[in-house]
Amino acid sequence: MTVVSDSLSRPALPQRRRGQATRPGLESERWHGYLFIAPAFIFLCAVIVVPLVKAFWTSLERTRGLNTIFVGFDNYARVLESEAFWNSLRVSLSFTALCVAMHVAIGLGLAMLLNRVVHARAVLRVAFLTPWMVAPAIGSTVWLWLLEPQFGVVNYLFSAVGLIDSYKAWLGEPSLAFGSIVAVDVWRGVPFVMLLLLAGLQTIPVEQYEAAGIDGASPLQQFRYITLPNLKYFIVVASTLDIINTIRMFDIIAVMTGGGPIGATEVLPALLYNTAFRANHFGEAAAIGVLLLILVLAFSVLYVGLTRTHAQEGSR
Repeated sequence: MTVVSDSLSRPALPQRRRGQATRPGLESERWHGYLFIAPAFIFLCAVIVVPLVKAFWTSLERTRGLNTIFVGFDNYARVLESEAFWNSLRVSLSFTALCVAMHVAIGLGLAMLLNRVVHARAVLRVAFLTPWMVAPAIGSTVWLWLLEPQFGVVNYLFSAVGLIDSYKAWLGEPSLAFGSIVAVDVWRGVPFVMLLLLAGLQTIPVEQYEAAGIDGASPLQQFRYITLPNLKYFIVVASTLDIINTIRMFDIIAVMTGGGPIGATEVLPALLYNTAFRANHFGEAAAIGVLLLILVLAFSVLYVGLTRTHAQEGSR
């Protein structure tokens, strides 16, 4: 005689689909999440999206005194045909390339130095980070006093050690003015790159250097085959972020030279300011701002692409 258990003899109940009963709850939680982020989204729209739309619309208008007319893309044509724009673009790219190269080179050297320091490491970090913590306008004002032709400390020191025969007008000659703003930007921008590269150096395993030392590798070979490959991602990220920050630099130029002499230091942000508030051509200034935004967005897209590529390589 065969005995069949009750559990087998009972008819199987239809199974409830997964998520069918919880869908209303999930929808409610989703809307609650939207409500939580709504204030931040509205704030970002108010301070970013609305001004961008307003700036683009202004670039399509021409304002002369109290009269404003719609001219379409005529302002962009005027800007792209002007010699001042191409001169500013050339100055911006030269300024950015030179500053970023020096930021990375000096920042890497300081980062390697701090990475080897054992005593007073925190004090040295704060000392090197001080220029970055100072407001750009304040730091530029201090340098403006130091570079003063008659009573500046720089002329006095260079003359005392024999580097110059006579006092120089550092901000009065085109080549000297450009070199001066580059030096001030390097003074201020190196700590940012140094901090990123120092974080990268601290992720390199010490065992790699120990193994290389046992194999007889020189310090230069260790730098070439261990340090640089491990810092590749950090160097790319630091340089790309530094390009984005440097190409829109305005504070140093505005305080020290205002774009002069004869346009030698007139980067695109300085040209925008001079066009808007000195020439009162707000439409053309807005067009310059939109073109500068496109340039910055291009580097931002490059940065996102590089970080995604590294993330995909790391996940493999």
